[in-house]
Amino acid sequence: MKYILKIKDSIWVTPVFYCLLAVILALIAVYTDINVLPRLDFELPFFLATEVDLAKEILGSISGALLTMTTITFSTIMVVLTTYSSQFSPRVLTNFVNDRRTMRVLGVFMGGFLYSILSLAFMQQATFEGEVISAIVAVLLAVLCLFFFAYFIHFVASSIQVSNLIDSLVDDVKDEIDREGERLDQAHVSVTSLKPEMVEQYDETTVLSSESFGFIQFIDHDDLFQWAKKNDAVIRVTPLIGEFVTTSTEILTISHGKDVEVPDSLISNVTIGREQNVYQDVDYGLHKIVDVALRALSPGINDPNTAVQCIHYLTEALIKSFKHTGTYVIYHDDRHLGRLITRRSSVEEKLYNVLSQISFYGRQDVVVLETLLESMQNIALNSSEDVKQEIRPFSRYIYDRFDKAVLHEVDHKFINSRKMALDEALNEAR
Repeated sequence: MKYILKIKDSIWVTPVFYCLLAVILALIAVYTDINVLPRLDFELPFFLATEVDLAKEILGSISGALLTMTTITFSTIMVVLTTYSSQFSPRVLTNFVNDRRTMRVLGVFMGGFLYSILSLAFMQQATFEGEVISAIVAVLLAVLCLFFFAYFIHFVASSIQVSNLIDSLVDDVKDEIDREGERLDQAHVSVTSLKPEMVEQYDETTVLSSESFGFIQFIDHDDLFQWAKKNDAVIRVTPLIGEFVTTSTEILTISHGKDVEVPDSLISNVTIGREQNVYQDVDYGLHKIVDVALRALSPGINDPNTAVQCIHYLTEALIKSFKHTGTYVIYHDDRHLGRLITRRSSVEEKLYNVLSQISFYGRQDVVVLETLLESMQNIALNSSEDVKQEIRPFSRYIYDRFDKAVLHEVDHKFINSRKMALDEALNEAR
């Protein structure tokens, strides 16, 4: 799985794939022109075959035009990346760069240019007899590239709209929450808020540290669990997914018997990279939405309505995330013995990491305060009692750090109404 993630994060994979298809298509077209067309018993329609000299002119014109379109596409991508970085957040750049539609358009243009230039290089008067079809194939590719170019312009115009960006970020988070839910709902997996006791039945304890520094991007829970079950051991994963680790950070703590040898390769089940990604890391996906909200609240942009929209979307993601509220995930074997123990963020940590900065930078905007209280109300209405117990002090924390000096009598009226609705939601039995 970690190799698949690396391929998905690599921007060159899709363009290279289309370039390989273009090379294969060029070889097929040249082979057809040399070995197939001269042996046909009938003549092709005039619009399917051209003379060699005309084919050279067509291929030369198309290759130049496609190279220009490729350059324009690349320039457009750079402009969009600049907009994302300055208006939204540098963290959301990967959402556009790694989008399959972006790389597919670039790959089609590169493949069309590569086909045209290769066909032109193979086009020799002494080699080809009669008419050829390479030019007509290039024309069809050029028409296809034209449609892709129009589609790309539409995609770029829609992708820089902040509402579409937020939708995309929330969809990524919700997909990851669903994947996490499927993993936690397995029969041999349990989630608890109680810290598991130290294992005393094993004689040896081996600690494996990180081999490099960076962020924990992926943990292969299944492989670690199978090894622990096979060797009658208990593995504890110390850091959280997405946490930054150094070369001295303890990653795995393995409790085992004297006759068990812990291989150093076991640490390879934990992938460490220079950047974070949303896969297995719901918190990072939420932070990307928070970044957009914070940029909208900055004095340079001053767009509180976008921040309000981000809070609404964060509310939906938090409600889905709070379906499982435990902070420890335990993988059990057939004897119901815990073999793998990992950690996840608590409700309090998620609320603080997601909403604390928004409440600080929006502490003088009444609409932001009202939206945050509304968010607490919606979470309370759709969550268990454990979550409500965490919402009570956190809602007071949000209200207390707000600048009361900016509140007018009318503002107090609406804020008090929202607080009363929040209290009713917290006291309502679910």
